[in-house]
This record gives sequence, C-alpha cells and structure tokens, in this order.
Amino acid sequence: MAKNPRTALLAALLLALVASPAPASEEGAPKKKSDPDPEPYRALASRATPGTPEIDGKLAEAVWALAEPLIGFVQRDPAEGEPATERTQAWVLYDDGSLYIGVRAYDSEPDKIIGELTRRDSYSASDWIVISIDSYYDRRTAFEFSVNPVGVERDTYRYDDINLDDSWNAVWDVATTIDDEGWVAEFRIPFSQLRFSQAPEQTWGFNIERVIQRKAETVQWKPIPKDASGWVSEYGELVGISGIQPPRRLEVLPYAVATQGFTIADPDNPFQTGRDFQGSVGADLRYGLTNSLTLNLTLNPDFGQVEADPSVVNLSAFETFFAEKRPFFLESANIFQFSLGGGGHGMEQLFYSRRIGRRPQGSADARGGYVDHPDNTTIVAAAKLSGKSASGWSVGVLDAVTAQEKAVIIDGDGNRHEDVVEPLTNYGVARVQKDFNDGASAIGAIFTATNRQLPGAMRDLRGSAYAGGIDARHRLWGGNWELRGQLLASYVKGSQLATDETQTSSARYFQRPDADHLDYDPTRTSLRGTSGSFSFGKIGGHHWRGSLSSSWISPGFEVNDVGFQRQADVWRNSAWIQYRENDPGKIFRRYSINWNAWNWQTFGGERTATGTNINGSFTLLNYWGGFGGINRQFEATSTNVLRGGPSMLAPGSWNWWAGFYSDNRKPITMEVGTFQWMDDERSSSRGGFAFVSWRPRANLRLTFGPEYNKTHDDWAWVTSAEALSSTRYVMGVLDQQTIYLTTRLDWTFTPNLSLQLYAQPFVSAGDYTALSEVVDPHAGSYDDRFEAYGEDRLSYEPSTDPNAPGTYYVDLNRDGESDFSFDDPNFNFKQFRSTVVLRWEYVAGSTLFFVWSSSKTKYDYTGEFNPLDDLDALRKTEGENYFSIKVNYYLNP
Repeated sequence: MAKNPRTALLAALLLALVASPAPASEEGAPKKKSDPDPEPYRALASRATPGTPEIDGKLAEAVWALAEPLIGFVQRDPAEGEPATERTQAWVLYDDGSLYIGVRAYDSEPDKIIGELTRRDSYSASDWIVISIDSYYDRRTAFEFSVNPVGVERDTYRYDDINLDDSWNAVWDVATTIDDEGWVAEFRIPFSQLRFSQAPEQTWGFNIERVIQRKAETVQWKPIPKDASGWVSEYGELVGISGIQPPRRLEVLPYAVATQGFTIADPDNPFQTGRDFQGSVGADLRYGLTNSLTLNLTLNPDFGQVEADPSVVNLSAFETFFAEKRPFFLESANIFQFSLGGGGHGMEQLFYSRRIGRRPQGSADARGGYVDHPDNTTIVAAAKLSGKSASGWSVGVLDAVTAQEKAVIIDGDGNRHEDVVEPLTNYGVARVQKDFNDGASAIGAIFTATNRQLPGAMRDLRGSAYAGGIDARHRLWGGNWELRGQLLASYVKGSQLATDETQTSSARYFQRPDADHLDYDPTRTSLRGTSGSFSFGKIGGHHWRGSLSSSWISPGFEVNDVGFQRQADVWRNSAWIQYRENDPGKIFRRYSINWNAWNWQTFGGERTATGTNINGSFTLLNYWGGFGGINRQFEATSTNVLRGGPSMLAPGSWNWWAGFYSDNRKPITMEVGTFQWMDDERSSSRGGFAFVSWRPRANLRLTFGPEYNKTHDDWAWVTSAEALSSTRYVMGVLDQQTIYLTTRLDWTFTPNLSLQLYAQPFVSAGDYTALSEVVDPHAGSYDDRFEAYGEDRLSYEPSTDPNAPGTYYVDLNRDGESDFSFDDPNFNFKQFRSTVVLRWEYVAGSTLFFVWSSSKTKYDYTGEFNPLDDLDALRKTEGENYFSIKVNYYLNP
C-alpha cells in the first residue's frame, strides 16, 4: 500500500493550531468572561419568595413584581438593529428547584397573532417566544425552550455554538394566554433539565427571542448580529441565582407494545399464515451520575412508531444512506458526529447509528423449502454516557449489544433447521473534547469498536473493527476565521474471506488490474489505513466568507462496521468563496453567491474529479425567493464504473438547477425546482420537484411533494463475466424514469393529542438497450471504448415464469455456442408505504401511541413505464398491514 507522507505534516499542523495563541491585534482573541463588557446585557434573576408562580399564562401573582423587567428588545429581522415594532417585557424568578420566566408580548393587533396548533416539537409559521439558556456557560452549548401562542412546545439543544439538535427532549411546563394587549407565556424549567456546575453563585448565558410571524419580524433581548460567526457565544448573561444545588436526576420510562400483523398468506409456506403477533416490554432510563454526566440506558427498545424509510432504486455500486429516525439514537447524536470530511455530501461519518439493529447480513439455505428471515437485529441493550464539565470537557460514550439472529427453515422434507444470519455483536463509540480560550479552541479524540462473536458459517464478516483519531479547531482574528484539522486511523481483522471481501468492496476495488499502487492480497487477515482533513476559512463577517480544504482517505481505511464510508483511496482538495448581503435593498431582502472548485485523485495519481460551479440564492422583499446554479465537471477517470475492472475515462458534463419558494407565512406555501444534467457525449438526465403545504385550519396541515426524473445513461453498467480467458464488462443504454409522491397530514387536536399520516407511492422503471462490451476504457474517442453486441452475437430467451427475468446469451466468437449469459436487467419497481400515528401525551413525558403501518410492493421484469397502469397494478397487489399499541409512562422518583 502506498504510504502517505502528508500524515506527519497534518499531525504537526493539528498541534500547532491548538497551541497557537490568537492574534493580539484590535480584532484579536475572543473576549474572555473576565473582560469588561462596555454594554453588558445582564438579566437579573430574583428568588421567588414567598411562594412561586402558578403556571397559568397570566403572570397575576404578586411574586412577579420582585423581578427586574427585561426591556429594549431589538430587531434582527427585517431591519437589523432597529427597535422592535411591538413591545416585549420579560421577568426571571427562581427557587430551589426551578427557573421561572414570564414574557409579556404586547401586540397592537392581537386579533392578528398567529398560533398554529401542531404536535410538540413541530416548527410552524407562528408567533414564538424562545428562551435560550447556556447553563454550562461555555459559550458553545445551550438549552432552548420555545412556545407559540396556542401552547405548542419545542425544546432544542444547541452545540458547537451554531448547530441545532431538535431531537433533545425535556420535561418542563409552560402556559400561554391571548388577551387584548397581546399574549403571555409563563415558563417553569426544572433545574433537573439543565446542566450546571456546583457553585455558590451561578452565571449563565441567556437570551430571549420573539417572532412576530405576520411581520416576518424577529426581535431579541441580546441582539445577535447577522454577520457574527457564532450564536451561543453572542448571548447575554443571567446572574443573581445563588444557593441552588444540581439536583439528583433519575428518569425512568418503561414501555409495553403489542403488534398485530396481517400479512400475505401462502398455504404452502408454513411461515406465511397471514397473521403475525408480537409483544414486548422494555424501558429507557436516564440517570445523573454527577452534576455533568448523564447515563441513558435502553433495554429491549421498540421503534414501531418511527416513520418508514423512503423507497429507492439503487443502481450504483454504493450503499444507500438512510437518515436515523429512532429517538434513542437521535438524542445527543451531535456528541458522536465525526465527519470523514471532504466528500459523500456529508454522509461519510465515523459513527453511523443505523448499523446498530440493522437487517441481518447473512442468508439462509432454504434446503428446498421455506425460510423465515428476521427483518432486523434485536438490540438487547444500549447505554449512552454524556455530559460536559464546568472546565470544558465534553464526554460521550455509547455501547450497544445486538443479539445473535437466526433464520428458521422448514426444508423440503418438512424438517426444521436454524441458520445464524447475524452474530452476537457489541458496538462501542467514545468521544472526548476539551474547549480552550473561552470556546474559541478545542481538541478532541474519538474511538469506535465493533466486535462480533462469529459462528463458523459467518466467516465472511469481520470479527473486529477499530477506528480512532484526534481533531482540533481554533478561531482567530475576532472569531471570524477558523482552522480545523483531524487525523484518523482504522484497523479491521477477520478471516481471509472477510478481508478479501473488504479489499474487493465497492469502496476500494483493490483487484483493479490497472491500479499498480494498490496491494491486493487475498491471503490477508487484516487491513489498516488512515484518513485526515485540514481546512482554513472565514466563517464570519458581513459580506465575504470562504475556505480552503484538503482531505484524504487511504486505500486501506475502513469504518463501515459502525460508520458509513463509500470511498477509499482518494485525496480531495477544494475551495469555496461566498459573497452575502443581509441588508435589505430595493429588490432583495437578502442574497448570497457562491463559487466552488474541487479536484480529486487516487493515491496512484488518477484524477477522478475536477470541477467548478457557481450557485446562489435570494429572498425578495415580499419574502418569495429562489435559488439556482450551474456546474461544470471536466473529463476524468472513473475507478468504480466497471466495479473492480480497469478504470475508465468518463466524459465531462454540465448541469444546472433552479427553483423558487413562496412566502412561508401564508396558508399555502410552495417550493418548486428543476434540474438538467448532460455529459459531453450522449448521456443526460432531467427532472423536477414540487413541495406544496396547505394549512386550511390552524390545527391542520397537508403537504404534497411530487418528484419526477428521467435519465438516459449511454454507458450504464450491466454485468461482468469470465469468457474466453478474459473478463468481459457488459454495458448498455439505460432509459429510466422515476416518479413518486410524498404526502403528509398533521392534524393536531390539542398540543398533546395529534394524528400524523405519511404516505408515499413510488414507481421506477428502467429499460436497457444497445448492449455492448468495454474494449478500450481509455480510448480517446468515446465510441472506441465500446464494441456493440450485434444480433449475430446476442440472443434473448424470454422467461416462461412471470416472476423471473428473461436471459441474454452472448456468443463472442460466433461459433454457435454461448460463451456466457446474464439476466435481463430491465425492471419495473412499484411500492406504496404509509404510516399513521395517533400520539397522546396523557401525562407530561408519558405517551400512548396507536400506529398503523402499511406496505405494498410489486416487481416486474419489464422496462415499461406507465405510472397510471403501474399504480393500478400496485392497488390490486396484496399488501401487509401492522397495527400497534404502545404505551410508556414517565417516572421521576
């Protein structure tokens, strides 16, 4: 394997950027907490005595008079820095157990206050009041509590100064009222839901934000400039809280679930009776080990209420990425985020939680009979330890155990067998990070591990896999510039078969005959590699921003056991420049223009991508807006199109995209877009999408999202075969069309009772013609790279079974004997998936779910695309329906 001398250089840079002090210029280091603030924004919290407020949204108790009012709210939008058009006042109280915040949002037209009734945690085009609390006072993290005028709650966790995690959930109280003067929000936030140090007197970061939706106006108590590089670091301070102790934190959420499935019956198949009943119990536990460390534990988790993944037809050599939707893995997921950097559209990451509980990877031998294959791997237990200390240490540890899964077989003689299809597996990830310089600098480390207890029949899986490394960042020059870097290494170990499959996987293709820099060894039992990245950029400032970045993934780097990685053997370099304008003008309210350029190559020097684009977006004064761009990709080398064969010259290409969106304050909103791509030869693709949202009532929202695309791929992969002492790579002309419609209904009866529907019909068909063979993959002339199979060398035999494809036979030397054959690649895939969830939070933190999940799938071996006929055929197809009842109960002993 080629060694990379740049690794040592990047290691030195990582140490240098953390050790380097911020410049001592006038625009120097970020302000320390001890530095005097020329215009301090300090809110004073008063102790609520005697008595505490009743949370009824009225602010009628005399105790509120003890608090000093917060006034002087300033616009962020639409006129940054101008006084708010409507008056806002706020008060802060506390007692030994909770923080109380009252906000009076005056409004000169109270009948125009907007409050959309949605389920908890759903954003809507409403008026809002947002309370932000940086109780760590690290200027990097904050807890946010939001409410709209009809009492819909949202809670959010901010991290890394600017990022949001809306999966975070807390148990807190708020009440609202609307009156002739405007509206009122009254909050009670238990200290058990915050994290803070044990100190006689507390100082926290603090801010209050108000949204006046009909005016598209956002006002803040402590203004955050639009050109600021951060968010939490711009908060004011909350002082005056003393004599409180971090509370003991123990929360238990036991659950029970029962599911009845109505499936497709097959009288010959003993496993397909048409009925499938399942029941289980489990629990989630959250315990505060210390003031700053929290343990989350889940036993036998159930995710039956989670929305199904979207349908997809994947014709590439690479795995499809699906977003995480399971609550346990979503909460605090930011702690474990660690991108590989530089590619994969943000998907490539060291920890990909969808690996835990995945569909079993093995297959069972039917032995002439029938197989009952488990759909998912059972998660026996998972634990997560996370927190941040007052000294700036962030810690996250996750460990999960998944059970050994077996497929049950009834063979042709009626005998019962069991085949292991997934081994007992332990997954682990640990992350630690230390902040310096008041949050302007940080250095961290991460480690992941996967260990499997492999039975003899599953030696194709790796027995163990480890990865880890360090990362660092440093802000300088007023916090508007940032250096980032990271170094990673991986090591996987398994049988010769498992390691051979790792070497020949689509991520690396070590077996490529023209890749002299790759060391393919089928007798290997381990593989190791490195990855790293470095970037320097301007992240703040009024108009100009940009960055330079470089990253690599060595050929042997492998993290797919518990991460997501599509590609190894790549060095990526890129540049980005942006001009942005946030001050409203005569036409635009805001706009931005971006320029990007990139160059990718393998460790053997093969240039795999070189391109540039210009793109931009804008918002008009009437809050309509648009976006668009144009992209040029130059001729380069594809190392994966022949899927382990030699590299191939790929034509250059152009593509453009454009779209617009409407004012989201209106009952009907939309976003419409279109795109077109074409290479320098004969391939092309085009399509479009629309997203329409209709709110006929304040508590009802319907959304429709149709999308269509049509592709003409002149050199689509079909198959490869060994014939006449060489490997033949078969390509074809693919005409594919795909259409689908994503529909959602959100009907909220009260903030605690809601009905949600998700439905998606999906149709995709592909027709392959003009089958040919690659004969000279690097020929200067595009047509010289292929040799067509004429009628004298290619024959076709239709299938007599409608559930099986036809067969192509290839007679290379025209001797009347077939040299190899392959299945007809034409396809027509149709699927309908839907989920209906009735959710009732019957007690704070306790929820009852009624769930109906439905699915229909039909696959035909024809390339014809007739959406109406296809949907009608799908309608007549028998499907599967599952009905579930799940109840959990929140305990806070």
